[in-house]
Amino acid sequence: MPERPELLICINRRYGGPKPSCAGSGSEAIAAAFERAFAERELDVKLVRSPCQNSCERGPSVRLVPGPVMFLGTKLEDVAAVVDRVAAVLAARKAAE
Repeated sequence: MPERPELLICINRRYGGPKPSCAGSGSEAIAAAFERAFAERELDVKLVRSPCQNSCERGPSVRLVPGPVMFLGTKLEDVAAVVDRVAAVLAARKAAE
């Protein structure tokens, strides 16, 4: 388990073929938006630009580690709501310690 929570966002780019890719759906810009949002909220979450998470058809995929919290089909306009959810999960975990 990581020392601090990690948010993994798939930035896999697939060239050619019938399957979509998360990077082709804007995940690189979404990752940058998460970094800004975590900094603004002073949340100690490491953002990891990950390889494929096997959810290509429903991506961009975003996963909180430790989980099990996963968001599929994430868009730029979803970043604030996902950060709210991550903050709530982290607060609940801290309260349970």
